[in-house]
Amino acid sequence: MTITLIITTTILGLFLAWRHGAKCYDRGITDAILMHRSGRLKYNTYLNDNGSRMVNIEIDSSDE
Repeated sequence: MTITLIITTTILGLFLAWRHGAKCYDRGITDAILMHRSGRLKYNTYLNDNGSRMVNIEIDSSDE
């Protein structure tokens, strides 16, 4: 019975951690889209010294 409780608790914990991460990611994407539409999010791409593509992101402060 103890092993069943441990496995059940582990599975439940993993599910809750995954769900929390998915919600945070969705909120972050939504915030980025809204900041881009309002002109607060500015970005440009460039190549670093190794030739890898990089992104430079600037976020202006909100006027609230």
